Amino acid sequence: MTNDIAKLRKRIREHFARGSVHPDDQTRITLFIQSIKAINSAVLAKVELQPFDWQPYRALHNQYYREVELATLIGKATAWSSNPFLYMEATNLNLELWNRTGAARYLQGLLALDETFYSYLALSHAFMSVVRFIPLLPTSMSLDTPFLQALKEVEEENGRQIQVQIRLLKEADCGLEAEQRERIVEEERNKVESCFRELLERIAPNGANA
Repeated sequence: MTNDIAKLRKRIREHFARGSVHPDDQTRITLFIQSIKAINSAVLAKVELQPFDWQPYRALHNQYYREVELATLIGKATAWSSNPFLYMEATNLNLELWNRTGAARYLQGLLALDETFYSYLALSHAFMSVVRFIPLLPTSMSLDTPFLQALKEVEEENGRQIQVQIRLLKEADCGLEAEQRERIVEEERNKVESCFRELLERIAPNGANA
């Protein structure tokens, strides 16, 4: 599996090394990121509607508004594809993202410091730490375009949010043993990695010449 991932990343770098990021690629990337932001925003909106300890509330409140802002930012910066089939493909992949991560379960009922909430924290952390495109671009590629500038801003903000997420994952009193916490974090990361790999496979299919 590790060798397969290394080959995929190499293929993606070679794909992007052919020139600027094509509108098809921009569209796939943006719709995937916006789907992630939609999941986070929908869950975090619940924080605004119920009592929460101040420090966790403050962290999640900040994340909520940044998620909405960044989803809009990258949408405005995207050179959208004119291929209607690509949008159908992206819709199917984003539905798979919702289904595979079980995102709908986080929208049911109120948030509480329990295993479900901890799973959401682990999922949100996985979204930010796994889904990264800038490291897949050639180092020689200029980021001086609206899309790449917006993508860079999204990933830099994700990097800042990761530090908050790590603290919450360590300190949130959800009644879980250390082994349970580690298992949940690994499970959620695996779910996100599998969806991210599918997206990368669509951007640079194996055996594609262009």
